[in-house]
Amino acid sequence: MARAPKPLPPPTDDERRRAGEAAQALRAAIADPSTMGAKSVAHVDLARPRRGKWWESWANLTGFHRINGKTGRYIHELLPGWSYIQREIRAEMIPDLEALAERGERPTEDTSGRAA
Repeated sequence: MARAPKPLPPPTDDERRRAGEAAQALRAAIADPSTMGAKSVAHVDLARPRRGKWWESWANLTGFHRINGKTGRYIHELLPGWSYIQREIRAEMIPDLEALAERGERPTEDTSGRAA
């Protein structure tokens, strides 16, 4: 029987501040992609199971990563355990970051309504 994941501690004031900044930076990048900054790409080889992943990040979007290109998933270090597809960035990731910044709330349900 699998155990439920350990709940995360309440967010710190610093995490809440960074979440607000991240939401603003993502909104700005959607409006004007030139604000993203320089892109960095890394390939990570995983031993078990044997596969690799491409991680992309941008200088002005701290904590935001794209895994395996445009058809892959997007993650943010302030939202551990969650990943988003491209169309969910504006609809879900940014509101999740704003809820973390404004109310200290971490996401608990995905769009389909399944609890985390």
